[in-house]
Amino acid sequence: MNLSDKDLNLFVVFDVIYTERNLTKAGEVLGITQPAVSNALSRLRENFNDELFVRTSKGMMPTPVAQNMVKDVRQALDLIRNSISESESFNPKTANTTFKISIGDTSEYRLLPELIKNISKTAPGVDVESYLTPRHETPKELAAGNIDFAIDPPIHTDPSLRHEKIYEDQYVLVINKKHPFAKKKKISLDEYLSLSHMHISKRSTGLGHVDTALNKLGIIRRIGLRAQHYLVAPYIIEQSNLAITTIKSFTKGRDFKVLPLPFKVDPLILHLYWHGNKNKDPANKWMRELILNTYGKIQGKR
Repeated sequence: MNLSDKDLNLFVVFDVIYTERNLTKAGEVLGITQPAVSNALSRLRENFNDELFVRTSKGMMPTPVAQNMVKDVRQALDLIRNSISESESFNPKTANTTFKISIGDTSEYRLLPELIKNISKTAPGVDVESYLTPRHETPKELAAGNIDFAIDPPIHTDPSLRHEKIYEDQYVLVINKKHPFAKKKKISLDEYLSLSHMHISKRSTGLGHVDTALNKLGIIRRIGLRAQHYLVAPYIIEQSNLAITTIKSFTKGRDFKVLPLPFKVDPLILHLYWHGNKNKDPANKWMRELILNTYGKIQGKR
């Protein structure tokens, strides 16, 4: 192998191809043409005397040589990036940058109003883009730099990711104040099961957190409405006898009846995720501290 300092850029291409499994997508991430990616891959193949990536129906799949290389390549790239980041500074007052956050609609409702208020005061040139990345794609999207942060339950196990717990909330039963159960201080499990429930999910099928807890008891509740977004839920609760089991913060600023659940459900716990190669990046550090402090303020703990 005979690589010059200039050829170190080839390892960046290698890393992105490994992540994307597609030369065209790799070019989009890198901001270069697909032929340029192909040319870089050819040079890598020549230097390592191996195909490195083989075209299949599932995309460009890494060979055993590439699989053995990727850990060392990423560690080397992380060292270079961190060295560059540590030599840079970030001034929020003069910065002009955009942070991309993968986040669900209820987390948007909790976080974004307070976060944007803080950014407007301290970093007027900083913009935020918020959209939901499929969870199975989150590690790849963070590694590729397509998103800067993700807010999710503690389910990601990729060792290249960093994370910190930012939020915890209890599940409660919510009904309108004209509901037949509105005068109760608590209800029984049989009364809970007599209700028609609203379930919010972007999936057409599958169990939610609450239904999983009920299934452990051998119980199934009636879902009277399955909807996609929490935005519609308050209006439906106000105008019907449907009930919703959701986190307590859902009721903030709304005049609903809130009842404790007659069965145990683990609280909702959320973590802030970012990629390890951004761990020492000044801009990333500033933004994640702002997110952490904002969530802390929401919960009254910071």
